[in-house]
Amino acid sequence: MNFSMTNKTTKPLLVGATLLTASSAFCYSMYLLRKKNETKVSKNNFSIRRSSHEKKIHDEEGSVDISEENLPPHIRREIEKERRFEAKRELISMKSPMYDNVFMLDNNREPMCTISLKKARWYVRKGIAEWSSFMEHGNQSSDDGLEEAKCIKLLFEPSGGNYQNTGTPENLYLKSAKQNVCVACGSTDHHMRHYIVPYAYRSLLPDQYKTHMSHDIVILCPECHVSCEKLSKAKMKSMENALRDDLSKEVGIENAFCSPVVDDAELHHVRSCAIALARWRCTMPEDKIESHEKVVRGYLAGIVNAKCCGENEDGDKIMMKDEAQEHKKRILDRSVPLTKQQLQKACSVNYRVKNPHYISGSELVVRSLSGDAKKIENFVVDWRKHFIETVNPKFMPVGWCVDNPVVCGRQDEGKSGEAECVKQW
Repeated sequence: MNFSMTNKTTKPLLVGATLLTASSAFCYSMYLLRKKNETKVSKNNFSIRRSSHEKKIHDEEGSVDISEENLPPHIRREIEKERRFEAKRELISMKSPMYDNVFMLDNNREPMCTISLKKARWYVRKGIAEWSSFMEHGNQSSDDGLEEAKCIKLLFEPSGGNYQNTGTPENLYLKSAKQNVCVACGSTDHHMRHYIVPYAYRSLLPDQYKTHMSHDIVILCPECHVSCEKLSKAKMKSMENALRDDLSKEVGIENAFCSPVVDDAELHHVRSCAIALARWRCTMPEDKIESHEKVVRGYLAGIVNAKCCGENEDGDKIMMKDEAQEHKKRILDRSVPLTKQQLQKACSVNYRVKNPHYISGSELVVRSLSGDAKKIENFVVDWRKHFIETVNPKFMPVGWCVDNPVVCGRQDEGKSGEAECVKQW
């Protein structure tokens, strides 16, 4: 064998493969760069111009055509995914800003908090507040000065509240204007509401932990929201699985709470026998055929009894008692062969039934808190810490703090008990 010839022919192939790989990578990087910039982009004597069918990279010596059809299939799939995501961006985003930043002033013109424009109009419509401004001469009693004022002044003396406790983070949070930007990356477009405590849990908490409590609802852009949700889902799954394992040990049944449906062994056996008779009856021994038919006939006879008693759930016509007895005898008579329709009905039996022990993950987690105020507070604070550690937000509202109160005090006015041991707004 001529080894020198082999080396000579192999080296150009390797060089060609390397050049092809480098060319594909270069073309794809230029394609992404051009896609990111909707107009002409110039950098390092290169300019990338966009056309509807192909993209060209021009340099001083020549040009390289980049056509999407020439890209590898996995890259084209990623491009198509991005296009679909961009098309849905408008649909999943909020249609109006989350924060209107309307300041609420007490009757001494001291700022209390910021509220939404809808709530401000409600106060004015009820006659318990008026449009105003921080300056005395800026009073406005109609909507004419709404855009300039962005304030309402209460016409009564407010009771309670911590707005007079200056210097605390919660007070700073209540009185500061919030930015309508993504708290993670600072994006100003296409925002989504993100629940720091997952909505599945928050919705099941007592009212005082969610009514008038917007502290743990922040703004994220769709990209940051997807990334954060993945990490939140992983934490939720870990918590729920641990609780399911503990409950299964208490009950003594392995995986008793894991699935909303379980396999009914009896119905599964009926289905298996019916499938065996429908497919392999010709090759089965007589004793097997007889035992399988006995199982199927017993199931079909049970359906007849259900129809007679009015317990049928398939929408079939309810039979009279005499008619049902006669039909049942024909089914159990071994001399009468089973029809294709009867076998098909037994083959299509739904052997997966509702698990009586199953509890949804959100209910399981909230139930483990036992309604204890201190446990719920620790639960909320733990989710706040998880959000800060995983997302590392750089644009959180002024005064937002992990240790801020988790409960609205207005819900517990006149009540005493466990709620007194936690901080309240």
